[in-house]
Amino acid sequence: MPGDVDAAAAAAAAAAAAAKAPPQAVIVHPYTAVNVKTHIPVTLEMKNPNFTKWASFFKALCGKFSLRPHIDGPPPAAADPSWDIAECTVRGWILNTVDDSVLDLAITDENQTARELWVAIEGLFRSNRAPRAVFLLEEFHSLKQGDSSIDEYCQRLKIKAAALRDVGHTIEDSQLVLSLLRGLNPRYTATADDIANSTVLPSFSRAREMLSLKELRLANDEKTTAASAMVAASGSTCTSPGCRPSSVATSAAPKGSGGGKKGKGGKKQGSWRGQGTGAGWQQGSGSGQQWGNRPMGPWFCYNPWAFQGGVPPPGSGWQQGNSTSG
Repeated sequence: MPGDVDAAAAAAAAAAAAAKAPPQAVIVHPYTAVNVKTHIPVTLEMKNPNFTKWASFFKALCGKFSLRPHIDGPPPAAADPSWDIAECTVRGWILNTVDDSVLDLAITDENQTARELWVAIEGLFRSNRAPRAVFLLEEFHSLKQGDSSIDEYCQRLKIKAAALRDVGHTIEDSQLVLSLLRGLNPRYTATADDIANSTVLPSFSRAREMLSLKELRLANDEKTTAASAMVAASGSTCTSPGCRPSSVATSAAPKGSGGGKKGKGGKKQGSWRGQGTGAGWQQGSGSGQQWGNRPMGPWFCYNPWAFQGGVPPPGSGWQQGNSTSG
């Protein structure tokens, strides 16, 4: 029939036109290929609350691609394919940067939007504000430096201050400085007094810089003291019993020029004697005091087989150890 022929012809013409039409281009948004770990280097955990830091990174990433409405605003009234693509991207970013300990409490179903997931996670860390503030304040005011460095101590203070800010209790900069001074190690008492006695209390950053400089000076003083102690303890490098200082040798040297001569009372003043293996000066006054070979330098080790001290004076009673007296 003519009507059927016309309909068939129209369908064939439409099919031919569709076959000739070029394929529709696929739009790939730049944020779909973003490595979220590069832009958000922290993971939100329940054990170590760091919501403020994580939220700062996440909002900055969404702002780069104009995706903040997916976590801050309502969805569009009409269906929009571009919105759906961005929605799945933001939701994937949340799932990849939050620990399971948080996701297990925040996820309600698989169709949860990025906005709903964001609100649930925020509620986990900002609920029960008043009770949590009490315990966090106690921890904040009881922090001590101990053996940690200045930077580590300041970092712990800032983490506690951020946790208090999450529960609506903001710590002022002056309170942060006073808490910093209160828990310092006693080694920094002088610097802490200088900061506290300032006409205008310095900022937390300035106080940290002053304490860090003091820390460097103390570390340098410790190194200098240790080096001086090592030099003083090193002493003489000679370990032989024959090593004696020249001052000892000088004070121990006998007085008088004669050997074998008697003084008053017929007491013998002193004599040189040899026993074959060496020679020494002997005090003859009955005290029994003897001196070994006199050292020839400030510190020395002598050979006991060689004669020390020059040529013996005449008539000193020197005898060779190997000679036979007549």
